[in-house]
Amino acid sequence: MKNFWSAVGDFFTFTFEFMPLIGNKINYLYILIIFLFLVTWVTMMFRHKKNGEEHNSSL
Repeated sequence: MKNFWSAVGDFFTFTFEFMPLIGNKINYLYILIIFLFLVTWVTMMFRHKKNGEEHNSSL
């Protein structure tokens, strides 16, 4: 079991060495992905409203 946890620790140590090289680029990637999902969602909402498929809350 000790070998397993040592291997996990070595793996994370190895990956953390590359973090400074990546920098803020991964954050920009996440921002771009979230923005694309937001635009897609809003576009679908407008399409549903235009087609009269809007949710009726007066049940």
